[in-house]
Amino acid sequence: MVRDGIYRKAVRTITEYEMIARGERVIVGVSGGADSICLLDMLREYRLEYPFSIIVVHVEHGIRGSESLEDARFVEQLCENWQIPCRVERVDVNALAKQEGLSLEEAGRKTRYEIFERYRAEYNADKIAVAHNQNDQAETVLLNLTRGTGLRGMGGILPVRDKIIRPLLFLSRAEIENWLTQRKLLYRIDHTNLKTDYTRNRLRLQVLPELERGVNSEAVKHIAEAAAHLQKAEKYLSDQAQQLHKHCAKTTNWGIEISLPEFCAGEDVLQEYVMRQCIRELFPDVGLKDYTTGHIEKLKQLAKMPCGKRINLPGIEAVRQREQLLLKKTFPGKEISRQPHIEKDDPKICPLPGDGEYKLHGGCFHVEYLERPGNMQSFPEKKYTKWLAYDTMKNDVCLRTRKTGDYLIINTSGGRKKLNDYLIDRKIPRDERDSVFLVAQGSHVLWVVGERISEAAKVTEKTERLLKIQMMEDEE
Repeated sequence: MVRDGIYRKAVRTITEYEMIARGERVIVGVSGGADSICLLDMLREYRLEYPFSIIVVHVEHGIRGSESLEDARFVEQLCENWQIPCRVERVDVNALAKQEGLSLEEAGRKTRYEIFERYRAEYNADKIAVAHNQNDQAETVLLNLTRGTGLRGMGGILPVRDKIIRPLLFLSRAEIENWLTQRKLLYRIDHTNLKTDYTRNRLRLQVLPELERGVNSEAVKHIAEAAAHLQKAEKYLSDQAQQLHKHCAKTTNWGIEISLPEFCAGEDVLQEYVMRQCIRELFPDVGLKDYTTGHIEKLKQLAKMPCGKRINLPGIEAVRQREQLLLKKTFPGKEISRQPHIEKDDPKICPLPGDGEYKLHGGCFHVEYLERPGNMQSFPEKKYTKWLAYDTMKNDVCLRTRKTGDYLIINTSGGRKKLNDYLIDRKIPRDERDSVFLVAQGSHVLWVVGERISEAAKVTEKTERLLKIQMMEDEE
């Protein structure tokens, strides 16, 4: 009867989270340890009452020598006895860890999921089942807390993430071992899990047992239950933050721009979520791995600082602009210059993402983005200082030299003139045309420096936001 209770608990998890649909094909990651053998056996039972198919994948990491090879043979033999298709994949995790600069733990996990996904695609499978349990959940929550995390990290492991399902997530390790004992099932023991070399192992072998002995015998269960509640709170807040993100953040050629009036109007906790989402968009492969709550707090503080302030965070330079916060990726091992980065694939282009001084081919330009002063009705007409109507522009304004397709708008009706024709009309010598500085947005030339501006960039009585650009003497 105890066995039925444990089994039904796992089945409730499968049905509540809609992990497996009738007739689906499921890849099951089986290491040979207690958790994965329990998972495989329970799924084998469940498919008797709810038909679906199973394919086992075992990853042999090449770390533990003969023990590791015996694990593979054990899994192969078990699958043969149970008439379940089995695939064994052998990899050199040591070499991969060195190659990618990861710990053995990280490299092993990364490799496993890549292999599981490859087989899922190869067999056109619907899900990947892995054997995380309640104890794994408690370990993950504590690990995230000690490293610094937000609500998402405190929620620990999700029961379902994309194609990955975890039917045993609400079973304790004791319940899993009880199941295996009653079913008289053998399993393999990974002796590296008994060493305290790894942080997770220390939590498993020292911290959690001490909490159960000295604080509460059900500490693991309560931590895992708290994680489940936090996951629900996280989902609600995430949905709310998504709406704020949609209104205040957008991706441009230079990075992610956050509109501060909309951002600052949001609740404090939602601002944190927006910052985290922006970082995930900049680093989709690693997400928030290098970011703590402290990093997120620094970004929020920057949003309240004066225009022109900036901070450097892992892989990011954040710049406080007039009404925006710009997040742009930087490159590891390089000092971040206060001058804009000139794109390597086109050395003739210099983006103008915010206030500051910009240099290109010996030209030095001072740039300001600002609100129109209420008492300012007219603007001085100077050859090398121009006030442009920023209201009419997108954010991808740049400083560059000419290219094919460039044009000016020459009248209020939107009439266009090819830049080359304009330069000819102005009697600019042929050999000087490629060195004329332009302020442009795409192929639209906003200002031919030293000459005219586009009609579409002219300031009118309706203009509220301005872009001031002044060409100066380069002191270098």
